[in-house]
Amino acid sequence: MKTIQDATGDLEGMRRAIEKSDFDAVVAVSPENVRYVADVHISTQATIRDRLALILWAKHREPIFILCQVEEGYVRRESWIQDIRSYKEFVAQPITLLVEVLNELGLGKGRVGVETEYLAAKYFKQLVTTLPALRLESCEELFARVRMFKTPREKDLLIRGFRGTEKALLATYATVQVGETERSMANRLADNILRSGANQVAFNHINAGPNTGFPHMTPGEYRAQRGDLVKADCGGFYSEYYSNVGRTAKIGKPTEADLSYWKPLREIHRRIIDMLRPGNTGRQLFEEATRLHRKVNIPFPYAHNGHSIGLQVHERPLISPHEDWSYEAGMVSTVETRYREVGKAGYHMEDLIEITEGAPIVLSTYFDNEEIFVI
Repeated sequence: MKTIQDATGDLEGMRRAIEKSDFDAVVAVSPENVRYVADVHISTQATIRDRLALILWAKHREPIFILCQVEEGYVRRESWIQDIRSYKEFVAQPITLLVEVLNELGLGKGRVGVETEYLAAKYFKQLVTTLPALRLESCEELFARVRMFKTPREKDLLIRGFRGTEKALLATYATVQVGETERSMANRLADNILRSGANQVAFNHINAGPNTGFPHMTPGEYRAQRGDLVKADCGGFYSEYYSNVGRTAKIGKPTEADLSYWKPLREIHRRIIDMLRPGNTGRQLFEEATRLHRKVNIPFPYAHNGHSIGLQVHERPLISPHEDWSYEAGMVSTVETRYREVGKAGYHMEDLIEITEGAPIVLSTYFDNEEIFVI
């Protein structure tokens, strides 16, 4: 039988956060937070959107898992949560069961945190209509704050994912042929990501030539030519944790024009990585990236320059002009440095970094992209 100590995430930290909060209870609603709290992945929660899975965690109590009856046996075997309440699909409504549990715990008039960014409006309305004295408030920041500190198990998953994806990219680039279609490259990259240990391919953007000037273009029938850039932004799911790697290659020797962008971009990349230290904020890093791009006259129209990562591809803290949470030891972040000339050319590098008490540690070291990889 699993215990809370067996979980991937910091669930004792989650308990402490709930106890210290102003909420009487919080409700995990999204697939990511349900996965984090229960330590079990319910795939149909995302693919069948009305098949809700909810976890109510009240102060001074153990969490209660509310889910569809068809998932109950699997969850009882895989999750550490013991109190599981199930509803029969198309017969009973999940929110009705949540209301019953809230009333059972004496929380019908309580202050309850819920993921307002995820819970659909019709379910929110059902809750407030059925329990008009219930005070529902957003609790996204509580979940985000706990999840931004990675446990050793989480860090191991992230390292395995990033290095596996780097290995997949390197193997793909090393076998690119002149005349090959983007679709062919993407199929091989997907296969390599799965062979690296991923459960699924999360996203697969690999393009060549003028299509490198777009951020997330679906690989198509364009055939790579000698002298083309090849750029990838891709990732897999490794036990539901994302990888997100960016690497750039060239079919043939990089030109002076390539290097006029690449060399200053690498300098900016190294500088922003070095700033991932306790006390700095994402806002400060973004402002420095903006200044450095301006200094070398490379446009910087982007909304962020990197992000933490885990069960979501973009987690906080973000390297963005709106991020004021300070970095602390135990966090991780990507640094994502890129330049794109729409429909002409694009360069992309993205790495995973661990924040420590001292200097940051680059964790994505399998495929060194200090120089543009030559195909």
